[in-house]
Amino acid sequence: MNKNEETAWYDKARGKTAKKQKPRKEERTESKDAVSAKRSRPAKPAYTQARPEKPNKPKCTKPMFDPKNIPADSARIIRNFDSIAAEVLNLSSKQKILLARNIKELSHRLTDDRSDRRLGYMNDASTIASYVNYFMWWNLVRLTRLFSNLDKDALDLDDNSICLDIGSGPLTIPIALWLSRPDLRSKKITFYCMDLSQTALAAGEELYLSIASKTLKEHQEPWKIIRVKGALGTGIKEKADFITSGNMFNEIVQSSQMPSDFLAKKYTAQLLSYSNNANANAKILIVEPGDPHSARLVSLFRDSLMRSGFNPLAPCPHIAECPMQGRTTANPAGKWCNFAFDTSDAPEKLIALSKNANLSKDRAVLSFVLAKKTGDALVKPEKKSKTLSLRVASDFIRLTELHKSGYYACSEIGLVLAVDMSGVHPANGDLVKTKMPDSIKELKHDKKSGALMLSI
Repeated sequence: MNKNEETAWYDKARGKTAKKQKPRKEERTESKDAVSAKRSRPAKPAYTQARPEKPNKPKCTKPMFDPKNIPADSARIIRNFDSIAAEVLNLSSKQKILLARNIKELSHRLTDDRSDRRLGYMNDASTIASYVNYFMWWNLVRLTRLFSNLDKDALDLDDNSICLDIGSGPLTIPIALWLSRPDLRSKKITFYCMDLSQTALAAGEELYLSIASKTLKEHQEPWKIIRVKGALGTGIKEKADFITSGNMFNEIVQSSQMPSDFLAKKYTAQLLSYSNNANANAKILIVEPGDPHSARLVSLFRDSLMRSGFNPLAPCPHIAECPMQGRTTANPAGKWCNFAFDTSDAPEKLIALSKNANLSKDRAVLSFVLAKKTGDALVKPEKKSKTLSLRVASDFIRLTELHKSGYYACSEIGLVLAVDMSGVHPANGDLVKTKMPDSIKELKHDKKSGALMLSI
């Protein structure tokens, strides 16, 4: 509403009204304000006018981190992972007592002292124990939640598939995949696990075999693990159908002076050199911390993979340009793509250990991209879809002017501020399907972020 319209309404609301008739006895007497309201409805506040008039009620929502989808046997293992780690690593009573202190020191080395951290820092037995009991445990909590909620086809593997986990450390991703996907336990899979630390790989294989022995059913065998000591670029004997990497590229980029977009292209080429070109279903998964710098890097990997014929399966609900590319020179306030969940239901012993190490976590956060080979780069649908998929990428935002909640979301039409008019209350990471707006051009923009405002 402009100023003239507002003045016109105000004058009309205060103008002379028709003479009232006396109400009948059976009728309810209306107040003067009610009668006036009937004649002239007050204009909506300026912020309210930014939303569409008719909300697109969502058809369905799909969670990203629902713990109910984690298999029961895996949930028990995750709750008691410290006992498995203590048995495998043969921790002494003294090592157990000093564990919280050593975890805090390792965290300091991994964050504040990054420039002084040496390659192969995971070769020390004390460091391995600290990493496994804190960082690996938390990563298993994150990844099992994620993997258990992805579409079955997204992580489907054929018999005799070759997998490569780069920067594997103590085999966190292979173990998380085993725990999350019982349907894959009966398949013959070979996992090449690559890392600079032979000690970490050896500990990881023992952890995997211990966990596998507790979950295998009759006639099932554990996956074949092949340890490869080396960094990204080290050769392996076979081409991989599935390539994974967890929390590795952010460490590599930290030590480089080259721009992130150049590095994403460079490392994408190296990843593709391992890929099995004969497999039309080849996949690549990159998982990184959910901080702005890492999220920006993941977005760049997404773009580079798409230009190389690998389109995203998750978390992106589309193959259009990424609307959450993070902070850039052109857009210093840009939104970055990351997903989080509350950790109040994490393993009690892990929460207690984190508290003792002064490293408590209220939220678990990550950024990732899972891409699948298409054969043709940047394949796009020919027909406009009637359904719009929104990937929620924030916690709820209080829209005080509307008395509603809102959520930032990624979509094929760009960054969206979804106004929750129908009380859906989606969680961070949820996939929400709603009706495609009749006219995208008519949607208003959120003043703060520039996002398209869409009522759901």
